Amino acid sequence: MSVKDEPQAQQEQNPAPTASAAAPAAASATVWTGERWTVDGIEDTPTGRMARVELPSGRTVDILLSALPSGVQEGDILGIQDGPDGAVAHILREETQARRAEAGAELDARNARGAALPVNADGEMTL
Repeated sequence: MSVKDEPQAQQEQNPAPTASAAAPAAASATVWTGERWTVDGIEDTPTGRMARVELPSGRTVDILLSALPSGVQEGDILGIQDGPDGAVAHILREETQARRAEAGAELDARNARGAALPVNADGEMTL
């Protein structure tokens, strides 16, 4: 299963990709050239724990947490790889750490300047 950038409803429920119990070391040790998804949030729902994932298009989909790699957290970058049994997600740990450090540095710089952070209609800050 591969989700591309087709225009669809903003919040969809999608049970795939399938989880990889142990992501290969090469998935995070090299530069990932495939599609990347960002875990925007994890929530309990009546149908189970769901991860809200942002696709490259900026659109979000809801995926069963059990369909993602074990230990996935909010803010993780997932590398999506097509395989013979469907798409497989890998946590790109090095890229996730780099993005968190970059966001932290940006927040520190804004705080040092005393700049007000823009807040969207949901009350969330955008960097």
